Amino acid sequence: MKLFLCGGGCGEQTAAANRVFNAYIDHEKPLLYIPLAMGERDHTYDECYEWIQGELAEVKVPSIDMVRSYEELAAKNLSDYGSIFIGGGNTFELLKGMKDSGAFAKMEEYIRNDGVVMGGSAGAIIFGKDIMTAIAMDPNDVALEDTAGFNALDDCSIFPHYTNEWTPEAHVRFTEFIEKYTSEKEAVYALPEEDTIFINGDQVQVIGDRPYYFFEGGTGEKKRAELRLELTDNEWPLEYIDHDRPIARAIVFDDDGYFYFMRAHRQDDFGHATIIETSGGGVEKGENPDKAILRELSEELGAEVDVICKIGVVSDYYNLIHRHNLNNYYLCKVKSFGEKHLMPDEIDVFHLSTLKLTFDEAVAEYERRKDTQIGRLIASRELPVLYRAKEIIDTL
Repeated sequence: MKLFLCGGGCGEQTAAANRVFNAYIDHEKPLLYIPLAMGERDHTYDECYEWIQGELAEVKVPSIDMVRSYEELAAKNLSDYGSIFIGGGNTFELLKGMKDSGAFAKMEEYIRNDGVVMGGSAGAIIFGKDIMTAIAMDPNDVALEDTAGFNALDDCSIFPHYTNEWTPEAHVRFTEFIEKYTSEKEAVYALPEEDTIFINGDQVQVIGDRPYYFFEGGTGEKKRAELRLELTDNEWPLEYIDHDRPIARAIVFDDDGYFYFMRAHRQDDFGHATIIETSGGGVEKGENPDKAILRELSEELGAEVDVICKIGVVSDYYNLIHRHNLNNYYLCKVKSFGEKHLMPDEIDVFHLSTLKLTFDEAVAEYERRKDTQIGRLIASRELPVLYRAKEIIDTL
């Protein structure tokens, strides 16, 4: 299953999540929009349909179908759709309508068969273990007794809109509610409107640009959402992509405020260029990115590091060599430097050397190396990561 569980935002708040959503859907099939949690109290379904067309303007689907009742939803063959969007509203009404109509069981089957679903607010809460987290915001006017959700988050539940647009008093009240709830029941992801939980099989990542909170046993821990970028190669024409390369890369810094990068002088299929790039390389068979980054930094920089956090994942393409890159970026702090262990081609072909730069110097070097096609590709991938790394470092 591939689930995008949003904290309740829209527009620019969810633009990054929408780009990832677009990368995973079947572009040949329509999207199914379910606005039923809204119940036409505040907006007619025609208004909802107009909104979803604007909200998903960058998501490439042949059409968007919308249901106007739970009975219509239950009658749908969900396999006809490449993706589903479930909007917000009253969570209790949404879950009761889905369970009473039989749509709940059909949705369970859809996600078991690797369906792609995006849910916002109420549409996200129903995928947690239980929807009683919503009682702090939504009245249970339908007297729903079976409040169990799809439990797609390993026995955790969701609280949306956390830290957004509430008065200080309301924020305290919601925090106290979550603390009490999790002291008696399951753990809870408390999401701001800007963040989205992305569940891809058994992998869970939070996409966004604001901290979220994970509450367990009555206490909450502030966490940072991961950066997630989906980029294209506009430098070379796309003929076909025939392989993926998982890669581990790192923004490496020290106590004195310096950052460490690789400089390469290359003359190959990509042309003649001098480039700046983060240290890192391919994840080997049987290895995971967490281990690969330690090996790569030891080999290329001779560095022993502490891994502070994972910054995120950038998906980009090298059309010239028909490759899709999955770049796993980490923030690492130097503990010590020792001997490098470069490969012969890294010495003789790419002429790798270490760059020690301040943050401003690094940004300027990336900008300067945009004079070549490969330099522009690398800068578009790495500058957003460098800026995010600096934000994290400033909070340490």
